Amino acid sequence: MREHDRIAIHEAMEQQTISIVKAGLVTTLSTRTTVFGATNPKGQYDPNECLSVNTTLSGPLLSRFDIVLVLLDTKITGWDEIVSQHILNEHSDGKKDKADDSNVKWTLPQLKRYINYVKKQFKPVLTKEAERVISSYYHRQRQSARTTVRMLESLIRLAQAHARLLFRNEVEQLDAMAAILCIESSKTTSPIVDIAGNALHSIFTEDPDEEYKTQEKIILEELGLVKGSLLL
Repeated sequence: MREHDRIAIHEAMEQQTISIVKAGLVTTLSTRTTVFGATNPKGQYDPNECLSVNTTLSGPLLSRFDIVLVLLDTKITGWDEIVSQHILNEHSDGKKDKADDSNVKWTLPQLKRYINYVKKQFKPVLTKEAERVISSYYHRQRQSARTTVRMLESLIRLAQAHARLLFRNEVEQLDAMAAILCIESSKTTSPIVDIAGNALHSIFTEDPDEEYKTQEKIILEELGLVKGSLLL
C-alpha cells in the first residue's frame, strides 16, 4: 500500500467519514463499518523490534485498530501435541474425537443470522459498574504507557459488542472484563493484568463461566477495586 493511501484512510478509521474535495464539490461520506486486516511481517518477525517496524505500518495507523493480535508460531510442546492430534483425528477412521454435526447447537448460518440481528437491534449503554472498571483500567494504562483516548473508545466499543453478543441493551461489569481481556491481548498496548497470554495458543475452557469469574477477580484485584473479598 502506498504511503499516500495509508494516510488517506486515517480519517476513515478514526472519524468514520471520508472528506472529498474535487471539481468544486465538497462533501463527506460515511464509512461506518467493521475493518479486519491481516498482514505478514517484513521477513522474520523480530520480537526486539516494535510492531510498526515488523509490519511496516505506521504507528498512527496501527493505533486506529481496536485490537492488533500477533500470531507467532512458537515452539510449545503441549500446544504442538494438541494441534498434531487434531490433524491426525481428521484423517483417521475413528469417530471418537470427531465433532458430530448433529450435536452442534449453533450452525454457522445460525451464528451469522444471530450476529447480524444483535448488531442491528441492540444499542447497549454503560452501567455504573462497567464505567468504573473501564475508567480504572484506562487510568492505569495512562500511567504506564503512552495511551491516548482512542483506547478508551476501543474499550467502550468492545464492551458494547460483548453486551450485544449476550443479547443485552446494557453493558455490565462482565462485558467490561471481556473488553479488558481483548485489549490485554493486543500488541498496541502494554499488558497490565497479563493473563491473556498468546492469542494463537488460547483454548476453550470446559467451564467458561468459572473462567470468567477467575479472570474477573484477578482484574479487579489488579485495578484495586476489591477490598478483602468484597467488591467496591
